[in-house]
Amino acid sequence: MRLLNNVNEEEAFVVMIRFGIPSDGALHKDTIEFLSGCGLEIVRPNPRSYTGEIVDAPGIIVHFQRAGDITVMVENQSLDVGIAGYDRYMETRDPQIDTNVLIGELGFGQCTLSFAVPEDWLDVSNLADLSEVADQFRERGLELKIATKFPRLVSRFLVARGVNYFSIVPTSGTLEAAPAMGYADLIVDIISSGNTIKQNKLKTIKGGDVIASQACLIANKSTIETNSKLQTECDLLTNAINSYLKSRA
Repeated sequence: MRLLNNVNEEEAFVVMIRFGIPSDGALHKDTIEFLSGCGLEIVRPNPRSYTGEIVDAPGIIVHFQRAGDITVMVENQSLDVGIAGYDRYMETRDPQIDTNVLIGELGFGQCTLSFAVPEDWLDVSNLADLSEVADQFRERGLELKIATKFPRLVSRFLVARGVNYFSIVPTSGTLEAAPAMGYADLIVDIISSGNTIKQNKLKTIKGGDVIASQACLIANKSTIETNSKLQTECDLLTNAINSYLKSRA
């Protein structure tokens, strides 16, 4: 912590805004490079350290966390701001908690959460076909099994489109092999290039894109807006990012 001069003892320490960035996965490297481009160079004491600092922003402390945990940590006030995938943010966020997307499109981590069915399902090429398959399963006393890491998003997506007969098979492992193993009938997963699903004899379907995603900056509004010093540091962060995005555009 840096000290301020000529202030009361209770104001001696600068309020540090806690900034969470992904410590793993596809977003980790891209986030580091993006922030560097914004002039926010992160210094990490060693690769195993879970904290770091930004040289030109001494009021910000960086916390390296699992990408899937950042939304929850912003919600429970363990972090003030964070970078997360929009898909993961929408899956895990609690609508009752006042979190906010400060910048929705950071320009990296682009992907789509999409349905993928076995290639040999020749009669299934769109969501309406899939709905018919679900009805046929129901008539036989079965439920269409869908493997996904995004059960809330997938369930809401299907119900909103009138598909009601299905069961979600939550999993934390590799999804692409699930249909071949009989673990599930189809999958809903993050797709970028599409090469992985093709290699596993799967195909996407028309109307089967659940959500388009990329990295975004999120914040806990209740903690920041009630603390003027946190608000100032947050403004410095967002201004640096917005300036970089404008320069690239």
